[in-house]
Amino acid sequence: MKKKSFFLMLGLVAAFAVSSPAVVFADTNISTITMEPCGAYLFEWRPVDCGNGRAFAILVGGNTIEERNVILNRGYDYAYTNYSNIYSRPWGQVPDLVNVNGVWAIPENEGILPEGIQPVTRIILLTNNKKMATNERYVDVVHLPNNVDTSSLPPEVRKYLINVDGSDAGAYEGTITAGWETEDGYKKYRKNDGTFVANSWMALDGKTYYFNENAHLLVDTITPDGVYVNSNGEKTSYMPGWAQVDGEWRYIKKNGYYASNSWIQDTDGKWYYFNLACQVVTNSTTPDGFYVGPDGVWDGNASTAVSEDTKSLGPGFIANPINNGWEAVGNSWKYKLEDGSYVTNAWKQDTDGKWYYFDEASLMVTNQTTPDGYYVGADGVWNE
Repeated sequence: MKKKSFFLMLGLVAAFAVSSPAVVFADTNISTITMEPCGAYLFEWRPVDCGNGRAFAILVGGNTIEERNVILNRGYDYAYTNYSNIYSRPWGQVPDLVNVNGVWAIPENEGILPEGIQPVTRIILLTNNKKMATNERYVDVVHLPNNVDTSSLPPEVRKYLINVDGSDAGAYEGTITAGWETEDGYKKYRKNDGTFVANSWMALDGKTYYFNENAHLLVDTITPDGVYVNSNGEKTSYMPGWAQVDGEWRYIKKNGYYASNSWIQDTDGKWYYFNLACQVVTNSTTPDGFYVGPDGVWDGNASTAVSEDTKSLGPGFIANPINNGWEAVGNSWKYKLEDGSYVTNAWKQDTDGKWYYFDEASLMVTNQTTPDGYYVGADGVWNE
């Protein structure tokens, strides 16, 4: 295990319409925590995942563990099965959980206890699921001293308890379960130590997410290390916008697909049409009757191919049947644009002429000053 430990061990891109865009990001220096449920059950209960391939369990009612007490999940095996010359069998007596001046030697307290203070029985598993840089996974096991009443333990210790008779140890009574939470319209992820992932990437169930300094999941925006995360907050390998492929200009939409047989309104407000081959059309009339010039921009004139009552509305009307506008999200609001994306880190003027600002999570800002220095009230409206 690469992490310095105080334990002493005893034992998508979505399929594009054509070839994928050549917009791939390099590795960055921002850390990533990987959450992966433990690959084994001990006495019919799953040890608590501590992140980055390590799980922890405290046995109650017995201080030994044998191979017959463990059930492996599919895709995991004991390291010693195929590499007995490298890995030893961990079975036998389990060391007692240490308490130093009232502080229990659980993973959360690693930083405040002397290194090596807590011996553990470590079960090493191997997997090929490729979720981490190493294929090793670790299950650290200790025993609760016999003279300790489980009801006297604080929740942060109790959550690790596993009864060796297979009964419920009450590990989650009064504890806060790790996982997704929503607060004021923002999604957050609580770790097993009770804190939230912040200023970091998190890998979970094959997807990777970024959380800012407030522990808020970023969605439909660019992360500090220059990566685009989609409307679900998932890390992508592309950047929405223009891309030149084989000498032809194409446009990557926020869902990762190239624009094809449709109109796109760029950030500068100009409209472009892309043909079935995902190439921007120039110097010609589009199938719906609008003319685009040598730069691919619609010239602003009416269509020659639609009815009188709609031709003056422009390509935005013809190409975007998506129900855009306001959407309620928890106690907040988002504003969906014609291309299906949401206003993010930007102002939006509504049809009533009022201006609203939307943050990095695409949520309407209220009762505060925006990044560019304008104050918006409780209703989100900028008062001039």
